[in-house]
Amino acid sequence: MYGMSRRQMTVTIAALGTAAFAAIIAASVAGMIPSPFASEKTGFSDEYSLVLKDLDGADVRLSTFKNDVLVAYVWASWCPYCADEIRHLAQLAETNEGRIRVVAINRGEPAAVAKSYLAQLDGVQGLVFLLDPEDAFFKQIGGYAMPETVFIRDRGEIVFHQRGPMKLDEVKTHLDELLKAR
Repeated sequence: MYGMSRRQMTVTIAALGTAAFAAIIAASVAGMIPSPFASEKTGFSDEYSLVLKDLDGADVRLSTFKNDVLVAYVWASWCPYCADEIRHLAQLAETNEGRIRVVAINRGEPAAVAKSYLAQLDGVQGLVFLLDPEDAFFKQIGGYAMPETVFIRDRGEIVFHQRGPMKLDEVKTHLDELLKAR
């Protein structure tokens, strides 16, 4: 880097950092290394105590799903990945009906916003949609990316927690792991 101006050096370092980050993400998506967005939390017991709302405003206790193989998905209308992922999860819920439950938890938006957003999506009827006005679930799981997807065994053990978007193949892989562990 000798003979470079300070600006050229800064741009070069930034480009190298971006390339390194992109390589890590690509390797993670390809399954070559664990995702840098994966969580280390292994238990889901505290989350079962949460009480959220359904789209009509009725209370729903997460403990209702305590003995189910569960995929908990955190979404919001402003999330650019969420529409496609909600559709994918609905397809997987339909394909695995009776074997898994998919709970899609909205992050703190009013019911009218969530309903309007969901009305624009086709084929998502197989999911349980919940509202979290206090954003308690996201905080409880230590969320920091959007969306967040948590795969939970029927015994309350977290098998995998993805921070950020997932491709359909990734979701299928983790769902297969979850179902094998039953």
